Formats: sequence, C-alpha cells, structure tokens
Amino acid sequence: MVLDDLNRIIRDIREAHKKDSESAPQTTVADELKENLEAVENFKGSQDEKLVVLYCKQLGINYKNLSDEEFRWLIRILKKSKKMGTPISQRKKR
Repeated sequence: MVLDDLNRIIRDIREAHKKDSESAPQTTVADELKENLEAVENFKGSQDEKLVVLYCKQLGINYKNLSDEEFRWLIRILKKSKKMGTPISQRKKR
C-alpha cells in the first residue's frame, strides 16, 4: 500500500513539474541517436550518402532539401574527418 501511495505522489510531482526548465526531456540524446541510426540503416544509398543522412539528422537538416552541389560540398567536408572513410588501410602491402 505504501508503494502505491509513493508511486501516486511521484507521478503527481512529475506531472506538476513536467514543463519546468530543469526537467529532463522526454527523449534522450541516446534515444534520438538510436532512431537516427535505424533510419540510416534502412536508407538506400552509398556509405557516403548514409553518413551524410546521419549527420543531417543529428543536426536537424532535411537531407531531401540539399541541392546536389550542397551534397557534394558536405561530402568533401566530411571526408576531411578522420572518422569518415574506410576502416581498412588502403596502403599497398609489401
């Protein structure tokens, strides 16, 4: 019985302070990233396109609104990152 009372009190407090600036958001960054990764996984396109879609989703940019030129520039910029590229070394083996 005490547990039921405590649960009601906690629920009431949570509802009363739901919109306070200090309240935690309903979805976490991890939840958003997981959703974005799942959406990118189902995206039909090259690895570069998938990475661009992921970055756009994370930044709140509508990928479909990018012009071809903007897409190419974004790929060029992202390729400067050490994190973007193939994990397999492209060096010739001796």
